[in-house]
Amino acid sequence: MNNKGMLAVGELGKKLAEAGRLKLRPLCVYGTDEIPGGAVPSYNIDRCIAKAAYTAAIIDDTPPVYIEAGHEQCCAGGLLWMGFAEPHPKLKYFVTVGTPDFRGGAAEHLKSTPELFDEQRERAGKITPPGRYIVISPCTDDIAPESIRSLILFAGAEQIRNLCGLAQFSNSDPFFRTLIPAGATCTMMVTFPAGMAGHAPKDSAYVGPTDPTGNIWLPADLLIMGIPAALACQMADDMDESFIGKRGKVAYPQKRLEVGRKYNGCVHESI
Repeated sequence: MNNKGMLAVGELGKKLAEAGRLKLRPLCVYGTDEIPGGAVPSYNIDRCIAKAAYTAAIIDDTPPVYIEAGHEQCCAGGLLWMGFAEPHPKLKYFVTVGTPDFRGGAAEHLKSTPELFDEQRERAGKITPPGRYIVISPCTDDIAPESIRSLILFAGAEQIRNLCGLAQFSNSDPFFRTLIPAGATCTMMVTFPAGMAGHAPKDSAYVGPTDPTGNIWLPADLLIMGIPAALACQMADDMDESFIGKRGKVAYPQKRLEVGRKYNGCVHESI
């Protein structure tokens, strides 16, 4: 650990990748008032911020990406959830039940009423970006450890289950150490874990997404975990003493039991 109690960012990413046996590289999120060298606008990768981040995780030569206010090439909803834009007055209808005077009545049906969407935004709290630019970057040691706000991990179900258990290892709270929040994919990936939403718990890891609009590009067997930096450091520090370090064959079994079906006293093979 350095003198602030944080691992170097590259080492932190390696430890979490080891703990979760990740196949995709972990990413970190930080704010800055200057564009980092070699970084590109997220919309150069994809209009969708979440999809741009996923691309950075699966393609190793993808450079760091940054998000800033004022670009029509970037998803308007993404800029809203990053704290860089105000919502279109008709957005609450588009994401719920639709209205004839906006996009021909198209609707995403993500909430049952426009009022619930407004209430959800209010309950999330004011969204404040951590700088003029929000950067999503591979975890490298040339990033100052104290500057990162959160990490983003992409993993399968067993991996996420184990990482959730690791997040809970040093805490007695059975309910709020890991959360599955409502909202856009970029919100659970960046906004909530990076502490940008005023009412978002600061010491919880976020798992999702629950937004189905990214299902067309996010593989069916993949989940995303957004982890505040302090919790990520705690997880890395706990790894060796936890079930992952002490009972790795239980966490990641090489052989698995086949569960059969029982009818009239007879056991049948699983289908």
